[in-house]
Amino acid sequence: MARIQERHISVISANDTQRTESADMSLLRRYRAAFMQSREAIVFVQQDKIIDYNPAALALLGVDSEALVPTLGLMHFSPGRQPNGKRSRALGSVYVKQAMRHGQALFEWRLQALNGHEFPAEIMLSRIDIPGDTLLQATVRDISRQKRLEEELSRNAMTDHLTGAFNRQRFDEEMRRALARLRRNQVSTALILLDIDHFKPVNDTYGHAVGDDVLVELTALLDASLRIPDMLTRWGGEEFVMVLPDSGQQEALQLAERLRQLIADHDFSVVGSITASLSVTTLHADDDARRCLQRLDDALYQAKDLGRNKVLEADSDAAV
Repeated sequence: MARIQERHISVISANDTQRTESADMSLLRRYRAAFMQSREAIVFVQQDKIIDYNPAALALLGVDSEALVPTLGLMHFSPGRQPNGKRSRALGSVYVKQAMRHGQALFEWRLQALNGHEFPAEIMLSRIDIPGDTLLQATVRDISRQKRLEEELSRNAMTDHLTGAFNRQRFDEEMRRALARLRRNQVSTALILLDIDHFKPVNDTYGHAVGDDVLVELTALLDASLRIPDMLTRWGGEEFVMVLPDSGQQEALQLAERLRQLIADHDFSVVGSITASLSVTTLHADDDARRCLQRLDDALYQAKDLGRNKVLEADSDAAV
């Protein structure tokens, strides 16, 4: 009787083991199918070597031959440095250690496809513990579109919707930087305030749509005449402010005169000729944005009183 029971228990045990193994294999097949069909790029890494991957990963990394993958390390798909200036290998090691210590690490990364194309990605590194070993699963998502939208939103928040010139918020930021440069390193910054002469009659005669076109055309004219570091801001209405880093008073006066002449000589669509009055100043160490703009504004209205179509230096009565 005891032998029968032992044999009966052995059969049950064997059957249980078979069922368990069958269930494990079924689960493994379902997992493998999900892994291969996932739209997210997934790779498994062991000691910096890619040991498994799905088709989405091959497509994202621009690999058209599976035979290549085992010969490539994860760093092969990264540029030498990340956007923050840090070396990819050193920074990657930091995230690997974080994932190994805490189980996961989520971060943004600049990836480089096999053809050299670089793109921003979000990577989730997850530690996978298996008997006798540990792997890292990297789930990778291309965030190029998200970054473009973020940049567009940021740009829209900092620019005038009509002309594309920067707005007051961006101007305030630049002024803080310019004042900090002046106080820290004595780097001079000049400013030019420009106002279109007799702009109201343009709107009254031709309508506001034509007036808007004049502002857009003027912005393009000014922007093309400035250096890359210079910043053009639409201050409001027909007023514009230019911030000229690493420029002194004389350089700014010369530029203002060139701009005045350029505007006077330009044939604007529909309205033909217009003129502008300009004022020039440089930042003082004890300045703030309000005080600097007040100087510019006072000089601008003096230029208007002197007959318009003139450049006037702030703190001076001499018109150019």
